[in-house]
Amino acid sequence: MLKADSITKCFGQKVALEKVSLTLGAGHIFGLVGTNGAGKSTLLRVLSGVLKPDRGHAMLDDTDVYENVQAKQQICYVSDEPTFITGATIKDMDRMQSAYYDKHDPDRLRKLCKSFSLPMHERISSFSKGTQKRVQIVLALARHPRVLLCDETFDGLDPVMRDAFKRVLGEVMVDEQITTILAGHSLQEMENICDSVGFLHEGTLLTSGDMDHILNRFCKMQIVTENGIPSEVLSGLSVVSLKEQGKLAVLTVKGDEKTVFDRLKAADPVYLEAIPLSLEEVFILDMEEQGYAK
Repeated sequence: MLKADSITKCFGQKVALEKVSLTLGAGHIFGLVGTNGAGKSTLLRVLSGVLKPDRGHAMLDDTDVYENVQAKQQICYVSDEPTFITGATIKDMDRMQSAYYDKHDPDRLRKLCKSFSLPMHERISSFSKGTQKRVQIVLALARHPRVLLCDETFDGLDPVMRDAFKRVLGEVMVDEQITTILAGHSLQEMENICDSVGFLHEGTLLTSGDMDHILNRFCKMQIVTENGIPSEVLSGLSVVSLKEQGKLAVLTVKGDEKTVFDRLKAADPVYLEAIPLSLEEVFILDMEEQGYAK
């Protein structure tokens, strides 16, 4: 079990994280979404033991991660900026990981390099940013980690490699039950692969929960009426936006779909339909509530 227990981290006067709490079990894939500078990378570095929290604890199986060699053997952090030994090839990194990580698996690395079309004997520095990201991923999975922390995982990956990564991660999840956090801005990818998601803004975890819970906090309705929607119907709803064109109205409402749908029936509609919201749309609505980019 990976746990963030009321983590607070400051850099000088700037509060990067404030009382962030999160608990993830084995085999869980969590999507960490946030605005620029929200604290996503800082949280991953604290959870991996790279940074020490000012207050609170980052724990693996109820044991503090910071300065814990045994815990760090089981946690792999894939940063948003690839870093490798100067002039190294994947084969060189293979030897380095074999020396430092007990569970590093050279056979798995070779198989993954084949799956991701990666040459093992060419200098990594000669690769494109997207190819270097693929190298990070295969080196991480070759360690058989219990916890995988990925920062901007899909950044620089083309659609084919994104699908390949999701497929490989899915296979590993079934076999090894890795606890995974995917942090970044690729919300469509997260919606497809994550079990749950959390929205981080200005160092605070605004909300988190399973994907259905997050997506169902808002709903979008398309309604056609002969005489408009009565004010008493609208007054009973938490309307975020309302766009009208003739007899057609499109509403975005904070609340669960069934409650809103039943409420709008009181308007005696000619036509009423619920329109699914994407994770990206829900994230934007949450950020607008916080006054971000308004």
